[in-house]
Amino acid sequence: MRIVVTSDTHRASRDFFNILDRHRNNADLWINLGDSEKEIELLEMSDPKLNIKCVCGNCDWSSTAPMEQIITFNGKRVFFTHGHRYHVKYGYRELQQKAEAVGADICLFGHTHEPYVEIVNGIYYLNPGAVCQGSYGIVDVVPGGIMAYTNKI
Repeated sequence: MRIVVTSDTHRASRDFFNILDRHRNNADLWINLGDSEKEIELLEMSDPKLNIKCVCGNCDWSSTAPMEQIITFNGKRVFFTHGHRYHVKYGYRELQQKAEAVGADICLFGHTHEPYVEIVNGIYYLNPGAVCQGSYGIVDVVPGGIMAYTNKI
């Protein structure tokens, strides 16, 4: 099962919808990590059948989305947040502490605009980078395990 992860669109709507078109038929879940408020509104209006989860970012001033979420996806606990409240531009220690505290298998975050994938203490961390800079992420959860990577538009 596949999650497509986006973040930090900052009104690069064309790139955002190109990702949607590329993965519309092979994604089971879409997670947006914030700073994409207008694009998410357009997406929800244009295709209400898509399975979309999102959190708000530091630039989503009128958003009613939560700051963070924890879901179960194909048997794995997924924690996701924009990242600014965990000061991810200055390191990942606070975010790692939170991910460990909530028992996450996968932790998704944005904000830095820098693609990042790493496994720390058994937790998969993925920052998809920024859609406005041509980057997004994929997380595949299959019986053999988890594969997380970033991709270019």
